[in-house]
Order: sequence, then C-alpha cells, then structure tokens
Amino acid sequence: MSVEFIIRLFPENVPMATNNNTVFKNVNSAVQTILSQKFGGEVRLDKSETIHPQSLYRFRVLSGPNEIPESVFVKRKRERRIRIEWACLQFLSEQIGENSVTPRFYGGGYTGKNNVPLIVMEDMGDGQNLRATLLSDDSQTAKMVLIECAKALGRINAHSIGKAETFLKIRDSIVRIEQPSEDLYSVYSEKLTEICDAAGIIPYQESFSELKALVDFLKSSNRFHGLTHGDLYPVNVYHSTSKSKVYVFDYEFGHFQHALVDGFQIRVYLDMWADVSRFPDDVVQEMERAYRAELAATCPEAQDDTWYYQGIIKACVYETIRCIYRFFEPPKSVFSNIINDRPAGDYEALRTDPNYNHWGLPAVRRRVFYRLGMLAQLTEEYGYLQALGATAKKIHDKFITIWPPEVQEMPLFPAFHHNLIGNNNSTTNNR
Repeated sequence: MSVEFIIRLFPENVPMATNNNTVFKNVNSAVQTILSQKFGGEVRLDKSETIHPQSLYRFRVLSGPNEIPESVFVKRKRERRIRIEWACLQFLSEQIGENSVTPRFYGGGYTGKNNVPLIVMEDMGDGQNLRATLLSDDSQTAKMVLIECAKALGRINAHSIGKAETFLKIRDSIVRIEQPSEDLYSVYSEKLTEICDAAGIIPYQESFSELKALVDFLKSSNRFHGLTHGDLYPVNVYHSTSKSKVYVFDYEFGHFQHALVDGFQIRVYLDMWADVSRFPDDVVQEMERAYRAELAATCPEAQDDTWYYQGIIKACVYETIRCIYRFFEPPKSVFSNIINDRPAGDYEALRTDPNYNHWGLPAVRRRVFYRLGMLAQLTEEYGYLQALGATAKKIHDKFITIWPPEVQEMPLFPAFHHNLIGNNNSTTNNR
C-alpha cells in the first residue's frame, strides 16, 4: 500500500508506520487466533502497518490455509462504537455472503488488560474514498462510484429488512444498548414547535397531526425496517481499483430503522459532508433507480411510486428536523440567536469557527436550508404531508431574508464542473 493510498483513504493520516511494541504483539497474537479459527488452520502474520493512527491496521499473512487472503484489516478502538460496527459487519457478512458490499467480517476479539475490542475484516485493497473522487476532475469515475454506492445501499437494505431480531441477537451478544422509551410524537411535536419559535414563524396546525405519519415511519414494528448506515458520508464509500469494487464501510453508527432513511441520503448527496456540494440531477435520478431496483429484491413496494415517494417525504421530515437539532443544539436562547443571525453569546465563536461540528456554521446552514426547500417541494409535488411542507416553506422563506446569500447556493462537486452549462440550478427537483 502506498502512502498516497493511505492519505486518500483517510486524508488526515500520517504516513504508514510499522509497530513493534508489546501492544501490537498481543494484537498480532489475537488476530492470528481469529484467522486460524475462521479458516481452519494455523496462521502466521507479519508485523502490522498503520493505516489510520491508533485505530486501523493492515496485517499481511505469512502462511496459512489456501483460502486465507494475503492481508487483512484490523480495527481496534476503546469506544463502544466499534462493537456496533462488529455486530453490523458480522450480520451483513452472514446475510449477503461473498457478494457483500461491506468489508467481509472474519472475526472479533479483545486484547490488553482493558479488553479493548478489535475486528478483523477484509482488506479493501488499493483505491480511494468517494470524496477524493468527487473532488477530482474525473466525472466518469465519480458517476460510476455513485451509482455503485446506490446499488450497495439498496442491497444492504434489501438483505436486512425484516431481520431486526437476527441483528439484535448478534449485537446484544457484543454490546448492550438501551432502547429509549420516549413518546416519539411528543418529542417531534416539541422539536417542531421550538424550531418554529426560534425562526419566528407560526406553524400550520395540521402539521402536528401529520407528524403521526412520521411516528409510524420510525416505529420499530414497521416491517420495512432494515440496517441503515447512520454515518453515510462520501469518506465512508470506497472505490477499490485493485478489486474493481465499491464498498460502503465504517458502520460504527449502524442501526435498524426504516430503510428509506438510507434511500433518502441519495437526495441529500450522501449528507453532503464537509463540502456541502451536489451531484447533477441526472446522476441522482440514476442512483435512485439503481437503489430502488436493488431494494425491490425483497421489498417489491419499492417499485411503487406512491409508496416510495411518501416514504422519501417522511424520511425528509425526519432528516430535516434532526438536522436542525443536530447542529443547532445549544441552549434555547442561543438556538434562536444562531438561526436568526444575531450574536450568540458564549457561542459567538461558532459563527466564524471553521471547526464547529467539522463544517462551520455557513455550511451547516446550507444543509438545513436545502432540506427545508426539498421538503416544501416534495410535499407540494406529491400532495402528501402538505401542512408540514408549507411550514417548512415558511421557515425556508424566512431564512432567505436573514441568512447570507452563500447559504442559498449549492455548487456541483468539482468532478462535475463541466456539467455546469445547462445544469447549474440548485433546486431539489431530483425525481
């Protein structure tokens, strides 16, 4: 693996280093044991190579059974999130098998006096993450990877719908997560009220009765629940040029919810990440067709426009409310000040600090502004949850008057800059 590849996979990385300390001797021994059990024979490994400081390593295989790969990735962290990823990769490897679009899971274990968890998985090979491709000038590769990513999401959702009990059995054996027992309707009604109050607008009263559709959408008893990624940014999509394959990886936030929460990510350009840029409309349309075709393998409703677009609208309501709260989460008075472009007290630094939530306040506002506009458009176009859409339009129109003009812009990713002529609108019409 070249230093260039390491930097592309994890842009903030330092160059690769070899580890010889006691900790990694213990890790080496644990990985050898896991692989020996997985492949049914003694395995010997070379010293590890650091891919990402203090979390991801490559071990090359010196000897072992014929079926064993030449190298593996090992992820080791103290955080509970790695246990969630362990459960997700184990579940998906069992459900999808050799055609998995996530790194294949070989096993998990613990090392050190504090029992730090580790997972052993497929080495994804040489290539780069999707963000690097989108920031390049290679539109052909960018489009191909995006469509393959959409297929991968559809396949993951399709192979997990209706299997929450199987997943939870695996996850509960690795990490226990308490499920909240809150009243979802009360929670989202309160959030909607606070957002409207902060923006200085009066919501349409029918919005609150329409929120009941969102509650049904989020219920764990909904039969369309599947495993969703939970952190779907372009840096977590990887194009392996050496394997001619696209992977969706890093499932530390993976959990079961309605599958179309993942499908909706296509509409928001894989959550836009730090770059807050968009794909051309025709690419989004192709991605959505590819996603729906894969999802329909186990969920034939995906090909029904009414079912699909009503689900997308509910996902949009959920993501819009969640997005506002995710980024504007200080005390209520500060929440209002940040939204209304007034001095934010102790949080004044957030207005200019580029490290705020990794994106900076202008970019955060752009993401919120875009989601509000999309919700208003979709609800009007499909005649569904129209009061929520009209309320979103009220907030959206208010922000036009108080937020700077750059918040209202949504440029194409650099890979698609040549598409600007004839396709430079920043609307949400991605049907």
